[in-house]
Amino acid sequence: MRRVSGEFEEIGHSGGKITFEVVTDAGGRRGYQTSFRSSRPVPAVLIELYALADSGVAVGINRRMGMGVEPEPPPVNGCFSVLVASDSEGKFGHTCQKCRGYWRSGPWPKHCPYCGCTAPPHKFLSAAQRRYIHHYCALLVQASATESDGKVVLDMDEVADAVGKEGEKPSFYISEKSQQNKFTCESCEEFNDILGRFGFCSLCGTRNDLSIFERQTVPGVRDRLKTGAPPEDCLRDGVSAFDSFIAQYAKQLSFWVKMTQRRKDRLRSHSFHNLAELRETFQNWFDINVCSGMRDDECHNVSIMFFRRHLYEHNGGEVDQKYLDNTGEANLQVKQYIREKQEDVHELLSSLVKMARNVHSGFHQLLPPDQDPIQAFEDKKKRVRCS
Repeated sequence: MRRVSGEFEEIGHSGGKITFEVVTDAGGRRGYQTSFRSSRPVPAVLIELYALADSGVAVGINRRMGMGVEPEPPPVNGCFSVLVASDSEGKFGHTCQKCRGYWRSGPWPKHCPYCGCTAPPHKFLSAAQRRYIHHYCALLVQASATESDGKVVLDMDEVADAVGKEGEKPSFYISEKSQQNKFTCESCEEFNDILGRFGFCSLCGTRNDLSIFERQTVPGVRDRLKTGAPPEDCLRDGVSAFDSFIAQYAKQLSFWVKMTQRRKDRLRSHSFHNLAELRETFQNWFDINVCSGMRDDECHNVSIMFFRRHLYEHNGGEVDQKYLDNTGEANLQVKQYIREKQEDVHELLSSLVKMARNVHSGFHQLLPPDQDPIQAFEDKKKRVRCS
């Protein structure tokens, strides 16, 4: 199985064979044993879910962690324990039942990366996985209903081999699809493969906007500065990127925090080109101090740079009266072209990172991430440092 790296490409199942062995004990009671075997040279992760035997609807998960560990009891009577294997990259596809968004990650998501809703992992099964679980339960019911003991095999190698081929697929065909942005959450180390760039981690619920801004966007602008790009262009692009960053959080806040429709419209449809307005809005509406830890002179410089961004983007870099009224820069005159220094833009980028961290931190004070996976990752890092 080839390694998939592009967008929206089909990723085959990891394959393997699941065998149901129906047996009758000395007391005449019938039961079954399930085994799994795979020899395909691809990553594979195996999990267990509980599903209702008569309908094949998943109702819970079984997190047992290896041989000799007692399984978790089913949430209701009349359940089968269903084995579900990953795709050939060791990942699982998921679909949010609220917004219908699709993504890939590990097996136990708690959050939709798009709308942020929270649900038990079995509620995020993809349509293909639901069909597979229904088929699995129906096959097991059929095997258990036979009068004689014996084995029934569910051949997932047949499913894996059908990827990319013409013709009829198996009725329980399952595959996944790569998305656009593969990222590892910096808070809990969970893999996520989502549509678009920005979203929540599907395991802990931490948003990835800050990581992208701090580790990709700002370093990219700095690299351009160092290689001779006009500082004016870099200033414009840096502030525009921060404006986009703020817009993502503003949209999420408008969704999660109860407010009037007027405020929702303000957050969703307007840009934040004025630093004073941005600070006032986030402080008064959400108790988020955008400029926490920054000196007054630093905030003043950022405010001026915000207004200059507007000049570079809409006025060719030439001063107009509105700019003079907003900034009070008496040393400039209307029609004058402004030139930036490279070091001033670097300083601005550092300030933008501080502000982005403040907004991210304030946002997650209102919508706290799940601490269990975050703490597990921290414990793991400690063990690695000590080894």
